[in-house]
Amino acid sequence: MSGSRSLTPFYIVLATVAVAGGVFIALQLGKGPQRLALSTVGMPPVAGERGVVMGSDSAPVEVLEFSDFECPYCARFAVLTLPDVKNRMVASGQVRLRFVHFPLDIHAQGPHAHLAAACANEQGRFWAMHDLLFENQDEWVRSRRPDRVAEGYAERLGLDMGRFRSCVREQRGWSQVLADRALGESLRVGGTPTVFVNGRQLSDPPSFDQLRRIVDSLAQLAPAAPAPARR
Repeated sequence: MSGSRSLTPFYIVLATVAVAGGVFIALQLGKGPQRLALSTVGMPPVAGERGVVMGSDSAPVEVLEFSDFECPYCARFAVLTLPDVKNRMVASGQVRLRFVHFPLDIHAQGPHAHLAAACANEQGRFWAMHDLLFENQDEWVRSRRPDRVAEGYAERLGLDMGRFRSCVREQRGWSQVLADRALGESLRVGGTPTVFVNGRQLSDPPSFDQLRRIVDSLAQLAPAAPAPARR
């Protein structure tokens, strides 16, 4: 009779499902609306040489952000999360940051900021300009002359102002901005900030603690370094 068949196969399947479910849950980064997809080791980079990079080329984890300088959510991420990422994970060699320009059409002032940041990058000061633009977002967004405000930031940073002004006037950095945005469009980026970790898009921009858990998980999944050869 069918009712007298052994239940051993059923319990084996049940145990397998339970173990798989436990692994899946362990890889999630919390409950509620900010459930973030976990990157996998060995994912190919999505950006190639696009964007501006901070950190070691040998860092095992790359955090890539498509960002708009006029976006208030990007400012929040830049002010509240990125400083800890830079000081605690980039500085330790665990993470490489990549900022990719993605100015949104709905933001009229943003292009001035992106151009200023690209021109600051000509002099190796992109990240300093990045911080000033986000920390003072309300100031230049409300200004009738955001380009003049950004020029003031360049002076505060001690940039070569002749070179900076000519870069802005000739829009030398604008091709970089457009190429970055084209990359985002090819990846169907629909808003900012959009964050990728090792090539895998997260569902929401992470907090530092969430990103810390992702980095720790990737470190556990990464293959162990080969033992040195004995002599």
